[in-house]
Amino acid sequence: MNEVLSETIVHYRSTPVERTPQRLDPLGVQSAWLLVPLLGVVAVGYAVFSTFLHHDQLRNPALAVWAIAVLVLAVVVATIRTHPGLAPVGLWSHLAIIGVALASACLFAAAVWGHNQRIQDDWGQIAVALLLAAMPLYRPVAEVLAVAAVAAIVLGSLAAAQGMSLIISNHPLVYATVAATPVLALAFGGAGYAWTMTGETLRWREVARAGQLRLEGELRQVARRMVAQERATALNAEAVPFLTGLAARGTITDEDRERARAIADRLRVVAVEAVERSWLAETVALALARRGADAGSEADRASRVHDPDRLEQVLSEEQRAIVGALIGTIAALPGLEPRSLRVTVAEPGSPVFLVTARTAEPRRLLRSDLVPFLSALRSASMEAAMRVKAGGLTVRFAYPERRAP
Repeated sequence: MNEVLSETIVHYRSTPVERTPQRLDPLGVQSAWLLVPLLGVVAVGYAVFSTFLHHDQLRNPALAVWAIAVLVLAVVVATIRTHPGLAPVGLWSHLAIIGVALASACLFAAAVWGHNQRIQDDWGQIAVALLLAAMPLYRPVAEVLAVAAVAAIVLGSLAAAQGMSLIISNHPLVYATVAATPVLALAFGGAGYAWTMTGETLRWREVARAGQLRLEGELRQVARRMVAQERATALNAEAVPFLTGLAARGTITDEDRERARAIADRLRVVAVEAVERSWLAETVALALARRGADAGSEADRASRVHDPDRLEQVLSEEQRAIVGALIGTIAALPGLEPRSLRVTVAEPGSPVFLVTARTAEPRRLLRSDLVPFLSALRSASMEAAMRVKAGGLTVRFAYPERRAP
């Protein structure tokens, strides 16, 4: 292993990953994406219903309509930004979604200012709380709780300031508590679920890693037996007949010496190829074998994968699982030309992986089949993209370019 590759492995394996369900279990969170638009529809529906109930308390009806419009904007942004095709959700996206929702709540408070009769039936705190409930799936728990605390303070302060105009006169702290409680309750509920999910995922990883370590010795023995078997097969196919012929003749000629040297060279090449077998090459060969395509010889397997620097070693266990599933899905495409499937890996400093193939599949079906894996790679700290042009498919995934220290 060269020094550049070692440094690259250390750099990317030691880069901290956000402890969020989207980062640790990207495919699982993709299946829960519909929760976001569902909560958004509930928030908008309740806002419309609550505004209707407040029709005789509206000081500025136009402002109330604008409040709902701004809430719809927040819901649309949340729905689009949390879509699996745009993973992962970043800090600024989180702040923008909750910030816009909070602005809509403030607009509604301004629309009923001085005429509001009750705090508990205002929709602002409920809408913000519903959006916050989904954010722990995408952002760290501590960050979500901090944003929830700020939102609770803002909405609680607005409620306390409106206390003088309410029918039931009470201490401003009571109104602040009524407005802040839904925000904090749903945020803590979502955070608790995400915390449990994250902990279970990490524990499962530790169990899987421990099992892998226990199997490592056995796998090495299997690999040694495979190498020995391949050597014996090659020996029986060519070397044994040659030696038998020599023993029968009892003499050695110059031609025999040349042939012996050629056989030794071929055996050495086979042994080296068996020892240095590539995980990527095996993954491609196995994926093609599942669809009935001929895996071919060792040379054929190696020709499908061009990774001279063995950059596949940079991939973590989670990334290997996603890449393996991606290659398996591409290999299973009905319109694929099996012999066209290739994987190229380059740039040791910031490894770039290219999977190319020729397929007759429509672009829409390709996106439907492959986008979930691209999203999972993005959630696993990689950049991923797909291009379909003139029957050719190219999937590119890479590590972000390393910044100078």
